[in-house]
Amino acid sequence: MVLNILNRVTMVVTVLFLSVITVMVAVEVVLRYCFGSSLYVTEELTRYLMVWVVFLASSLAVRDNAHISIEILANLFKGRARAWYNLVAQLFFLSFLAFLIIEGLIALPFQTDQIIPTLNIAISWFYLAIPVGSALMILNLLPRVWDNLKTIAGKAGPVEQPEAAPAAERGLL
Repeated sequence: MVLNILNRVTMVVTVLFLSVITVMVAVEVVLRYCFGSSLYVTEELTRYLMVWVVFLASSLAVRDNAHISIEILANLFKGRARAWYNLVAQLFFLSFLAFLIIEGLIALPFQTDQIIPTLNIAISWFYLAIPVGSALMILNLLPRVWDNLKTIAGKAGPVEQPEAAPAAERGLL
């Protein structure tokens, strides 16, 4: 339940950031080509918001199993063997995400004194996307890990990797 609320908030923030990026770029194009001037904040703000969008949307992609994957090996396995295969892959992914969280948190204090001149805010607010997005990905990956553990223990049916649902079914449209 808490994860569903967190994912809904993540989706709203992602859509909001994408909307800001879209409006700012459209305004910038109109200003540049029609009036010969431009906003000085557009390039940096859109770049840094895109970092947030990538990490937040990646957590939603983990939830929906929508990341690009090579399934030629996974399709060789069925039942518990596939659950083991998925579990190993997920543990590697969890390890990488934990590494990103740790390194992201280590880098944050070094970024607090660095101010983005055009926005007049610390760049650490944008570096925060790395540990936050990675933590959200871990939270969305844990239910899949749990399902594979239940399958391996024989407490659930075989876990087949579902294909990513169309956007309309995921509530995105």
